[in-house]
Amino acid sequence: MKMRLLTLLTLTLLAGCGARRIPGTEIEDNDDTRAILKVMEMYRSAIEARDAPGVLRLISESFKDEGGTSQPEDRMDYKDLQKKLPAQLSKLEDVKLDLNIRKIEIHRDTSMASAVYTYNLSFRMPRLSNKPKSESEIKQMWFRRDKGEWKIASGI
Repeated sequence: MKMRLLTLLTLTLLAGCGARRIPGTEIEDNDDTRAILKVMEMYRSAIEARDAPGVLRLISESFKDEGGTSQPEDRMDYKDLQKKLPAQLSKLEDVKLDLNIRKIEIHRDTSMASAVYTYNLSFRMPRLSNKPKSESEIKQMWFRRDKGEWKIASGI
């Protein structure tokens, strides 16, 4: 009986020594993961508001994105994004974006981080059709620490 109690107490203590997690997730709770989650929430909010300047404030000047395809026209850097994003967002109405962040990894040796997330996006493009459109996918967003702040480097 004493051995069982000792084992239970030891396991309880060991469980308490593990890394803290953000409530409701398996994401480690630390200043970096909280900052990245905040950037992702600000991104979500800016997309829903169709606020191109708000999105661009979250983007690293070293931003590069392949667009998920091998097509050269899908590739964008920061300058391309500055030109294209306002036009793209202006075409949308009734934008709703849900992000479910599954995992965040901090790569301290490179001042980079990554977040694996699922997004669900719904919107209307009245100039093309009155029917609502939707997209859903698992993606990875990359972040770079710029002047002490996490900025989006790829994966939007």
